[in-house]
Amino acid sequence: MNLRPFIKTHIKTIMTNFDVQRGPFDSFLREYYKNNKTLGPSERSIISQTAFDLVRNDLLLSHFTKDVDRKCDLLSHLPKYENDQNIPLNVRCSCPEILFQLVSDQYGQKRAYEFFMALNTKAPLTIRINPIKTTREKLMQEMKHLYFKKTLTSPYGLIISKENNVNLSDTDQFKEGLFEIQDEASQVCALRVQCRPNDKVLDYCAGSGGKTLAFAHQMEGKGVIEINDTRSEALSKAKIRLRRAGIMNYSFFTKKFKYDWILLDVPCTGLGTLRRNPDSKYRFSQERLDDLIKLQQDIFDQAIRYLKQDGVIVYTTCSFLKDENQNQAKHFCKKYNLSVVDNDYFQSLPEKGGMDSFFSISLKKN
Repeated sequence: MNLRPFIKTHIKTIMTNFDVQRGPFDSFLREYYKNNKTLGPSERSIISQTAFDLVRNDLLLSHFTKDVDRKCDLLSHLPKYENDQNIPLNVRCSCPEILFQLVSDQYGQKRAYEFFMALNTKAPLTIRINPIKTTREKLMQEMKHLYFKKTLTSPYGLIISKENNVNLSDTDQFKEGLFEIQDEASQVCALRVQCRPNDKVLDYCAGSGGKTLAFAHQMEGKGVIEINDTRSEALSKAKIRLRRAGIMNYSFFTKKFKYDWILLDVPCTGLGTLRRNPDSKYRFSQERLDDLIKLQQDIFDQAIRYLKQDGVIVYTTCSFLKDENQNQAKHFCKKYNLSVVDNDYFQSLPEKGGMDSFFSISLKKN
């Protein structure tokens, strides 16, 4: 890979100073750019793309060298090592052995390898239009220079089909609340909350409100939406985003109601979003997984107290581990005598060029 010397210098500085155990990598990069304001948009783009590729493929690159410059040079040659039988399979897809074995046990070694190879690629850039203010067709016409194509599963998603350096959050359409940046799988999970006008809905782990924004239009401004999170700064961001989208029938969690719908987007390993957060796979451990499983159960135990009889709780993760998904659903159904709505769940698995890997299941209180 032919990189200008000063670009390589920045990349070497970034990779030398980044501590994977402290992560996340995207936050580290943002801070780095704040301290290096002379870097232009195109230079930042090249640095980010290369640095992310280095993190995604670090296990395989480190099989050959520890030198960052040499790793950069090797990036364009990685495909020829994919079928090298002399290199362990987990190393070829740059997945720590403990994680690769766990996924192999659940899905088989071939699929585990395919999953992690897909997760080493760049994620598509997907937005969700705000149906309160626009339609997909109208926004595609307004922003036709971005070459959108419609998502197949979400009725509100658009994928940017050509590379560009446009900062979407700087566009007038974003500032007017016509769209949000959101992966298709996240949109699909949010829409499993099939609320109607005058319903009472609780987004119990709302974060900055991404999924609330995706389902709120169904209520037509009527009824109650309450949002909750342990992070006050995330809720402050949610408040800004909801107002920009024209959603006013929301408040912070009051504990006053029994809810028709509860969305539970729980903390998880995040393996389904490794394309965006590749450093997190190097922090995986069985101990961390066990702690997350316990935390997910604790959060569910807290949230279900607020679900009304015949209400539905939508349990969601951005993981493809059965221990966080199907096995948890079985545990909840048994403990609380819940039934699976439509006897089905949503699961997207890692696929090159596809949506993130999410799991979502709707459980009804009988």
